[in-house]
Amino acid sequence: MNARGFTLIELVISIAIASIVVVFATMFISAPIGAYEAHSRRAALVDDTSGAWPRMERDLHAALPNSLRTRRNGSFVVIEMLRVVAVVRYIDPPSAYFKVAGGVATIPGYLSEMPGADVYAPGGSLASAAGFSIAAEGASGEYRITLVAAPSFPASPRQRLYFVEGPVTYLCDESRGTLRRYANYAVAQFQTARDTPAEMGSAGELVTQGLTSCNFVVADPVAGNPFQTAAVHLTTTRNGDSITLLHTARAEYAP
Repeated sequence: MNARGFTLIELVISIAIASIVVVFATMFISAPIGAYEAHSRRAALVDDTSGAWPRMERDLHAALPNSLRTRRNGSFVVIEMLRVVAVVRYIDPPSAYFKVAGGVATIPGYLSEMPGADVYAPGGSLASAAGFSIAAEGASGEYRITLVAAPSFPASPRQRLYFVEGPVTYLCDESRGTLRRYANYAVAQFQTARDTPAEMGSAGELVTQGLTSCNFVVADPVAGNPFQTAAVHLTTTRNGDSITLLHTARAEYAP
């Protein structure tokens, strides 16, 4: 019995069919692999960008009423606030001293009562640590806060005093793609004095990098809503993929 092999025509047909199968298989396999790689790249972008938000959110929630402000200076975009570390209620009306229920272990940087639009202005509703003192009263849990100068601001509707650690600024440098947090610097009346890295007086803390654009928006209180609200837009672009994250946070304290 004679053995029979492939003819040239059969070989060519077999190779052609195999090539078609390989091409279609590659198409079906490469599509999900490409989608997975694209998803992984976008997930990495989201992780890099969203990692900045938890820290910003904590500071925004702790902002002194009416202290949120934002500004753009060329490639620098900044948002600033006065960070509250404690809140107490006073018993006596505003005068050279207050009686308060509760207290703080140490005197923070600033004290504010009824913070208004003048919160950053000299002689406004913000008193530095040199302008007041805290001492325990006879009654348990009561303290006396004595001001160097009598207050020139009205009483708080909620009878609150705010202890402020100091100003905090988040500065986005779009030319370098970085977002840094600055603290422990002196309060400035105008934000134009705090809108570049050189004016902050320190290197700051790197929060995130790889950003291509930033935008901060502050909504001031309106009738029926006494809280300030901040919107944060952070955009990152890498390898042709672009992600823009939008977060909002409301200051927890009202005047």
